[in-house]
Amino acid sequence: MKLEAAFFRISRSSMLAVGLAVPLLVAFAPRTARADEPAPAPAAAPVTTGATVVELDADDSRATIERRVGTQSPSGMPLLETGLFSVGQWEHACVAPCTMKLDTRYAYRVAGDGLVPTDSFALPHNGDRVRVDAKMGSSTGRVAGVLTTGAGVLAIAAGGLALIATPILHSEDVGSEGFRTGVLAGGIGALSVGVIAVGVGTFLWLTNGSTAHTQVASR
Repeated sequence: MKLEAAFFRISRSSMLAVGLAVPLLVAFAPRTARADEPAPAPAAAPVTTGATVVELDADDSRATIERRVGTQSPSGMPLLETGLFSVGQWEHACVAPCTMKLDTRYAYRVAGDGLVPTDSFALPHNGDRVRVDAKMGSSTGRVAGVLTTGAGVLAIAAGGLALIATPILHSEDVGSEGFRTGVLAGGIGALSVGVIAVGVGTFLWLTNGSTAHTQVASR
């Protein structure tokens, strides 16, 4: 009876140990995918960005393609933010004449030291090679045109006021005859100079603009 009791206790202990060990083995055993289980999804392939080879041809050796990398707006006035005073941030990409592979997702322009920047433009997505033809204007010529035009407008306004004031001075008998004649002559002279200045300034202003034309280039 003692042997049977001892054997019963040993068997019972062994069964208890096996019962505890099986769940542990199942929990920590390496898991393999069965045929009816879906295989783990493969890692997503890296997204490739669109790019094209760009050829820059400009009539000025200082011309440079610049890529827009951001926009800066005045801070401190959130309630007055309208986007009208936003300034683009640009970085140099390629100096003419040049050939360079550029990302088509960005906006570009052609600029340079002493040159008027072109409007921003996008690169075509339907070609492996794009040609950019740029006609550049002088910043000095553009500024001179703006200032000359402004001075001409002021001269026209002054001359017009002098011509309007001359008959009033005569009717009111203000000043001497020589003074009134001088006002009339001055008005005519200012008006004439103003018209010439506006013409010259407008010519300088318009002829010193910069343009860029993009087209898919043939191989």
